[in-house]
Amino acid sequence: MKILASDFDNTLYFHTGFKAEDLQAIKTFQAAGHKFGVCTGRSYNGIVAPSTNVDIHYDFYICLSGGLILNEDGEVLFEKQFPYAIVKEIYARYPVNVSVVYGNAMYLLNDKNNHFKQSIKALYKKMKNQPKENIRFIDQLDDLKAQQIPSFSFHYRRGEHDQAVNLATYINKTYGDYVNAYVNDIHIDVCAKGCSKGHALKQIGDYYHINKEDLCGIGDNFNDLPLLEAAYNS
Repeated sequence: MKILASDFDNTLYFHTGFKAEDLQAIKTFQAAGHKFGVCTGRSYNGIVAPSTNVDIHYDFYICLSGGLILNEDGEVLFEKQFPYAIVKEIYARYPVNVSVVYGNAMYLLNDKNNHFKQSIKALYKKMKNQPKENIRFIDQLDDLKAQQIPSFSFHYRRGEHDQAVNLATYINKTYGDYVNAYVNDIHIDVCAKGCSKGHALKQIGDYYHINKEDLCGIGDNFNDLPLLEAAYNS
């Protein structure tokens, strides 16, 4: 039996939805006795909602860049969180658009000109079956009364990849005892220290008692490198 973990956005799922040939290939792969799942920076709800009414079955979910792992029934196999205060400290130094995953929702901080809020609404309107009810906007980070969180992200604008790399480097250097930051083009996904897509793939391998030679992964961006490095076939 082989394990295949796929990145979600722009690898499996696109603005237009899923590709029919991909769905058929996954069904064929699973029918042969193999296991297929997603490995993404998204939350669990962020995967389930666009997959509703789609002929696809996930044998596992690696969410929040490895900060949360669930089995096919959505039961938690692994979860690790970190202090919410870290988000506020970084934002005070780098006031970049930020989103925070907490509970079953994603909280987005309104920017002063409301551009981020409008761009997010436009994006989700264009994308199919998005979990709009789980998106909430806050006016300041203190509005979210959280002590521990599993993930947050910073979002730069198009063409600002270098700024994203610089901020991720700062986060890893300054807060490396608590978190890991991964660059996803112009976005930075942050999860608890020790978590990564690659580490999560190995945990799924242990869960299914799979040899490392039977771990496979596919992705499209810099934050997928840990996944591709951990996968024997990538």
